[in-house]
This record gives sequence, C-alpha cells and structure tokens, in this order.
Amino acid sequence: MPDEEAAGLLKAIDIKLGALLAIEIQRLLIEDSNLAKPRPRSVDKMLSDVGLSNAQIGALLGKTRQGVGATLAKE
Repeated sequence: MPDEEAAGLLKAIDIKLGALLAIEIQRLLIEDSNLAKPRPRSVDKMLSDVGLSNAQIGALLGKTRQGVGATLAKE
C-alpha cells in the first residue's frame, strides 16, 4: 500500500507541475512579441490537457464541474 500511495502522490504532483508549466508558457508566448502568436486557449482547456478532472478544475477556478464541461465543449 505505501508504494501505491506514493505513486498516487507523485502523479498528483506531476499533474500540478504540468498545469503550472502550461499556464506559464502560454503567458510567455502571449507577452513575447518576437514569437508567433499562440492560438487562444482557455485555462480550463490547459488544465484539462495536463490531466486534471472537471471537478478538480472547477475547484481551482471556482466553477462547477458542469461549468467546466460547458467551457471545454465550446473548444
């Protein structure tokens, strides 16, 4: 059991680091005029792409799971 618990914890940390990295890279791409303009992406989509569930995204952004789902369905 301790190995499974550690693996779960490491996966959760990996997902959160991926989310932070995705958001920071998007910000840098938008701010740097020397780079090609990135396509617009919502924060919901970036967080979903790194593996967070709709419920987790909703908790982070102060939305409902259904609200996150509606935003993702538009993209």
